[in-house]
Amino acid sequence: MTKKQLLELTWVGKNERPRLEPRILIEDQTGSYSAQRRASDDDVFDNRLIFGDNLLALKALEEEFSGSVKCIYIDPPFNTKQAFDYYDDGVEHSLWLSLMRDRIEMSHRLLAPDGSFFVHIDDNELGYLIALTDEIFGRTNRVSVITFKQSSASGPKAINPGIVTTNNFILYYVKDKTSWEPNRVYTASGRDDRYSKFISNFDEPFQEWQLISLREAFLTSEKLATWAEAKGRYGDELETRLNAFVLDNAERVVRTARVAPKDVNEDARRALELSVRSKGSVFRSDRQGRDSYFFLNGEQLIFYKAKTRLIDGDLTTAAPLTNLWDDLLSNNLHAEGGVEFPNGKKPEALLKRTIELSTAEGDIILDSFAGSGTTGAVAHKLKRRWIMIEHGVHCATHIIPRLTRVIDGDDRSGVTKAVNWRVAAVSAFIA
Repeated sequence: MTKKQLLELTWVGKNERPRLEPRILIEDQTGSYSAQRRASDDDVFDNRLIFGDNLLALKALEEEFSGSVKCIYIDPPFNTKQAFDYYDDGVEHSLWLSLMRDRIEMSHRLLAPDGSFFVHIDDNELGYLIALTDEIFGRTNRVSVITFKQSSASGPKAINPGIVTTNNFILYYVKDKTSWEPNRVYTASGRDDRYSKFISNFDEPFQEWQLISLREAFLTSEKLATWAEAKGRYGDELETRLNAFVLDNAERVVRTARVAPKDVNEDARRALELSVRSKGSVFRSDRQGRDSYFFLNGEQLIFYKAKTRLIDGDLTTAAPLTNLWDDLLSNNLHAEGGVEFPNGKKPEALLKRTIELSTAEGDIILDSFAGSGTTGAVAHKLKRRWIMIEHGVHCATHIIPRLTRVIDGDDRSGVTKAVNWRVAAVSAFIA
């Protein structure tokens, strides 16, 4: 019987592997930095910025951190055959694959059993990287290929012939799906206009609830007689005001929907049948640990409140996160962190999403292609522990100044306001 051959990607030099000698990380006191005062007993001193080759650094981290890193995000060179200010983005294709293979394998060993791995890439090497990472993590542990819209088809791009490229991609893997418990993440969305009814007497017993139109309820609240009068008063701001009204009254705004008896439990079926026989009266069916069912005239009342979430401190209409991330464009990306990093910096909002999707406060985040330090800056603001590795001069010129400002609470850019960041931890660099 022949041995079953697994599908794999091959390339020239694949079987040639570097010989890695053990390394010891030594703290450079001149590069270390901590906040000026202790904020709480939960302050941590073990965040690490490592200056040097990332493969050697990953090897040096193995003994201490194998199996304990909760999230790894990397934004490696895309191998576009271009030369940028702070790094060369063009190596021979087979060499690029070997470089990536070695670093992803090392990252895999550092991940916790329920850990997440994100790698950011464009379409130049996307197909090869998927095959390579499938081989290391296992195809069953691939969670998603996320499309990240990083720009619009405007400006100089608008005159490009053919298809204008606006997207990058993020490959999302986990160490072991059987141990993985993802966080539920929502994104802001527009108002759902199917919810067009309003409970006018919500404070009375539910059996006596009466429905009026949403517009009628809005006009009453604004002391207006007609919708034309509302348009005349508010003009282009009318929809904004209506949205605010809906969110302020989300527990009273509803829509009705037909429901099949087979789709609800026995108690709810009884309530549904009663609502058919007793027109005009509302019937309720309670559910343990979940919102109650309400039925009126043979239909279910669905409340707008279920569509709302607090996102970055603001109540908004929300939808579950999908694999299309087209809402994170940053007009001030060049100014984030107070450092310039052309063609390499990613929005803090992007790192916030990946970190919130995969970690909790206190978890360890690793970025072995640290660039301008975005991962560490966002992890710190979200009260996660972080490890970053960078071998370029921008380790000193970009990352240390940026993280110093974050630690001191002086960075007002990026996600600072969204996460209500204040000085809340004492952190040390090891450079």
